[in-house]
Amino acid sequence: MIQKTYKNLYFILFVLFLSLPLLQMLFPIVKVKPLKGSFRETKIPKMSVSNWFSGKYSIEFENYINDSIGFRPWMVRVHHQIQFSCFDKINTQNVVRGKNGFLFETSYINSFNGKDYLGKNKINEKIEKIKLLQSLLAEKNITLLICLAPGKATYYSEYFPDGLVSRSIDSTNYKQFSSALKENQINHIDFNSWFLNMKDTCNCELFPKYGIHWSFYGMLQATDSLINYIEKERNISMPRYKYSKINHYKIPKYSDYDIAESMNLMFRLHADPMCYPDYRIEENIGSHKPKTLVISDSFYWSMYNVGIGKDIFSWGGFWYYNEVIYPESFNKQLLVKEVDVKQKILENEVIIIMATESNLSNFGWNFIESANSLLKK
Repeated sequence: MIQKTYKNLYFILFVLFLSLPLLQMLFPIVKVKPLKGSFRETKIPKMSVSNWFSGKYSIEFENYINDSIGFRPWMVRVHHQIQFSCFDKINTQNVVRGKNGFLFETSYINSFNGKDYLGKNKINEKIEKIKLLQSLLAEKNITLLICLAPGKATYYSEYFPDGLVSRSIDSTNYKQFSSALKENQINHIDFNSWFLNMKDTCNCELFPKYGIHWSFYGMLQATDSLINYIEKERNISMPRYKYSKINHYKIPKYSDYDIAESMNLMFRLHADPMCYPDYRIEENIGSHKPKTLVISDSFYWSMYNVGIGKDIFSWGGFWYYNEVIYPESFNKQLLVKEVDVKQKILENEVIIIMATESNLSNFGWNFIESANSLLKK
């Protein structure tokens, strides 16, 4: 009798355990940390006669259940942790683990190895368009500044995986852009070269081990250089970030752990201490905030998040990949194609176009060509 009671109890507990994901899905009582990364939201499919008999409805409904089942983020993390710890497998697309545990996105390694090289002629054509835009804007007393954001593959090429061993290649988009910008006297800052020059002397990491973008410390150094360049170019004095002390944290902050976060593991990877300066805004009498429009990839986000757009510049906008406008799109998406681009350009004193090495193959994202066409009219 007692044995039968135990069997029934075990059966009930087992059924209850199997039902937990469904119960969590219907009644989300337990707060589960969401997965990191870009995911397509799956919605309940609409039923119709055609998709029912074609089998499309059952497939879509199955996908919805798989993506929405309770505790799914936790189960995904357990699965990813087991594969990473036991088989050294990374489930994040286009991410590889290099020597000493350094994480890379393959697009940066491909760019470093010249696999996306446009060719000298195409790059020179782009440079001519940039030179024309600089001239057209100068007639309106607007400064154009090209920024070559650094790349982790260039900075840490010695840590590539053995199968992707770094090579010395002259035919890369970065090297051709860097050389042509100098030759044509185009306003630019080559952060890639600058970071490499500081690599052996800087006491703080300019690139994080588990991140894809410049470190928080590296971003602040780049911001200071950006301010210096604009001050000199426009003969003005601007507000500045002033640092009081540098803190060292073992747990990376901000975007210094962004690749590792996208891996969605159960446990954090061990990281060496990173530098995080305490800073404040210092604005002197007579300092000027030039209205600035920035067209950039994700390397500008860390600058944006510390408030450079309003504390150092007068806000002109951030056009992410020349497609989505921020901060307006935080509330409701606003696209570049929905605004008067010429008017927006002429409202500014400075226009910055920034891209890291893996995005140079599509540098400017058609902003340069569009701006030239509008300004020539």
